[in-house]
Amino acid sequence: MALVSDHPLHLLGLRFPLRLRVTVRQGYVTLHNEIATKKLGSGDSFVVPAFLRFACDVMPGRGKPAVFTLALEDDDAQASHGGGKRWSQALTQHIFDTPQGKWTAARLANLWQVTPHKARARLFAEGEALLSLVREQRLAHALHAVGQAGRDGEQGERDLAQVAAGSGFASIPAFCDACVDVAGVRPSLFLRGPAPG
Repeated sequence: MALVSDHPLHLLGLRFPLRLRVTVRQGYVTLHNEIATKKLGSGDSFVVPAFLRFACDVMPGRGKPAVFTLALEDDDAQASHGGGKRWSQALTQHIFDTPQGKWTAARLANLWQVTPHKARARLFAEGEALLSLVREQRLAHALHAVGQAGRDGEQGERDLAQVAAGSGFASIPAFCDACVDVAGVRPSLFLRGPAPG
């Protein structure tokens, strides 16, 4: 399975808890943030550092859709990533691992063994908010789930409801809203429904 787009696609504000390998199978992908830009063509791949916010511009080839995969890689040196956002980065990993969980200040406080007020204060000090991180990481989980290379050559396509529910969204509209609000695109641009039988 891979992310597929027949039209130019501009994904904004992406951030993953671990290093992310972006591999282009077809078409062109440009990864960028405010500091650097990396252009990838068919057969190229690049690893985005953990917890780095980036944008992804996707361009199909001539008459062919753009096809690319996303794969998380283990990161032994996580402590050096995150730009000093130790608490936020640790939380994103927890949310990404269990996106269907009920993420509240009480749950976070229990996880960190502090009061809910102290948990929120830690995130605030790092310029983050719990609800924003939950929404962002649920979307990252959905993109990763769809953007992984298929196992055993499987190229089946996931349906919108399956992707939304598997990533912790309460409904398809909630998933669609998160796609637009966080990444700046409608999910229909990179998710295709099942082929008619």
